Amino acid sequence: MWPNGSKLALWMIFLLGLLAACERPSAAETTLAQLPANAVANSAATGSATPTLASTVVPIFAPTATATAVPATPTTAATQFLPATNLPACGQLLPILPQNNAPSVTSLSPNPELLTAVSTSLPEAARPAWEYLLENPGSVGLVAYRVGDETNGIYHNADVQMPLASVVKIIHLVAYVEAVAAGQLDPTSYVTVGTLDSYYLPGYDLGSHSRALAELEAASLLLPSPDRVRLEDVPWMMIRYSANAATDYLHMLLGQTALEATAVSLNLTQQTAPCTFLGQFLAMSNQSRPGQSDRAAIQAYLDNPTSYGTEVVQLAEAYTSDPDFREAEQTWHEEERRPSSQDQRFFSHNLNAHGTPREYAALMARIAQNGLSNPESSFQARRYLEWPMIFPANQERFSNLGYKNGSMPGILNTAYYAYPIGEVTPTVVILFFRDLPGETYRTWRNTLAHDELARWLLDNPAAVSLLRTALTPSS
Repeated sequence: MWPNGSKLALWMIFLLGLLAACERPSAAETTLAQLPANAVANSAATGSATPTLASTVVPIFAPTATATAVPATPTTAATQFLPATNLPACGQLLPILPQNNAPSVTSLSPNPELLTAVSTSLPEAARPAWEYLLENPGSVGLVAYRVGDETNGIYHNADVQMPLASVVKIIHLVAYVEAVAAGQLDPTSYVTVGTLDSYYLPGYDLGSHSRALAELEAASLLLPSPDRVRLEDVPWMMIRYSANAATDYLHMLLGQTALEATAVSLNLTQQTAPCTFLGQFLAMSNQSRPGQSDRAAIQAYLDNPTSYGTEVVQLAEAYTSDPDFREAEQTWHEEERRPSSQDQRFFSHNLNAHGTPREYAALMARIAQNGLSNPESSFQARRYLEWPMIFPANQERFSNLGYKNGSMPGILNTAYYAYPIGEVTPTVVILFFRDLPGETYRTWRNTLAHDELARWLLDNPAAVSLLRTALTPSS
């Protein structure tokens, strides 16, 4: 922390040196995942599929593990204003930047007759996403297959690293359930709402934090004096509502090194380091960079990724642990000084955690088949991911359905596994869109065209084969 009596003077220096306010983006351009229109409430049953995947999970929760601490020496203009921290930097075991994000498929010559067949069977709501894939194949990643029949699946830009947005929270979920199963966390312990609020940056989650707490209160799961929730409800907030504050609380509880070790244990070989969402938002724009534009600061991170791994932790730590810093940052963002939508897109497409559609399809298949380290962790992971099974339309079609979506400016992602009723093996669908034009991004957040395309593939046994052959060039 700063020396006593210096904080006020420091903030005055900040305010005198700040740039003119950045353009404030629309609400649709600022935050992470919004749930599908048919999404309702909590949890679901788990399936009875026999585990078929071997798992070699390294220790997940290691709060005392030796790790590289954030260096005390300033690395950019920002660090001279930030307190040092002993927390490990982001990027302990995984790289910060993707190395394989160039698309492998940039043009298509689809079969005309089969295109007609797809168009005839495709739901109207999914058509815009399908047409966008045909017109912009380089900005879409798609993997879909029935487990056990992978050779007949769809693999479009399957091995290209793409920004994950909130889909990366699956790693946090696995790390949490493994720690609980190992007896390292007590899910019946309590977390105060004040603690969770200290991880909350207003205006960057479409109100998901507040909505999650309101639903817990309506269900009599929020206890008073002080207001608090059970630890086991925090991952529910993260998965059901995609609440960033809940995610970042778990992130810092489990630890950076443990989260990255979890990704390694899950064979996510193309994964880049997941950093806190709070730290990401503050790295885009904050009051500790007098005289430096947001775009210049982001470019500096790309030129020196180690500095980003350092500062993203320092910013999050300062925000969560220092009320004065937190209040000043909230005031900063409330005063129309958020990064522009263009800078948000530039940041998210480069510095957000990346992974490949193929590896996330394998991860969803692994979870669907109870392939984590033990039956209890598999059960709990599926209990959280299968919350959409509360919806009657899903109950009519599937015995089990797991889901996580993700959204950042220009990025819309969907990850599914499902057991159609009567089937003993799951189908997985991973559909990632990046570089979406602003108007398309905003429209799809409401119409969910991308999600409708994924659900069509999930819900129709012949759809995967039909779309795969349609994308195959005619001879």
